[in-house]
Amino acid sequence: MKTLTISHRAVLLCIILGQVIPALWYTLFSEPWMATSGISLADVEANPSPVPYMVSILTTAAVAYTLAWLFTKIPVTSAGQGAATGLWLGTVFVLLETLVKDMFSFRELTLSLINGGVSVVVYTVIGLILGAWRKYVYV
Repeated sequence: MKTLTISHRAVLLCIILGQVIPALWYTLFSEPWMATSGISLADVEANPSPVPYMVSILTTAAVAYTLAWLFTKIPVTSAGQGAATGLWLGTVFVLLETLVKDMFSFRELTLSLINGGVSVVVYTVIGLILGAWRKYVYV
């Protein structure tokens, strides 16, 4: 019997892109992000800790493996299905939650859209990759 399973190579690519996409995103939106978050370039440069990067890698790995596992249960069998599922999950579980929490913290909508929006993009790309790069085993 042919069974859909997790492609660890696909997950690794997702983890890598899960670091590259936010780097590009926050480069593109650096000025409005810093203005609305109250963080200056001097603040960023004065705090060169690797911890946020390590946490980012670990959380991206958790997201990618969780989506890979979920896609075997649904099952997601195409890039389009994967991208749509990632878009939906990123929007509902990250962007909308970010908006609500930021509203109660009196943060600007721009900041919420920047911070939540990058997750929507990452989830969509992860979904696309995992949907396209399927791995089957015969049991």
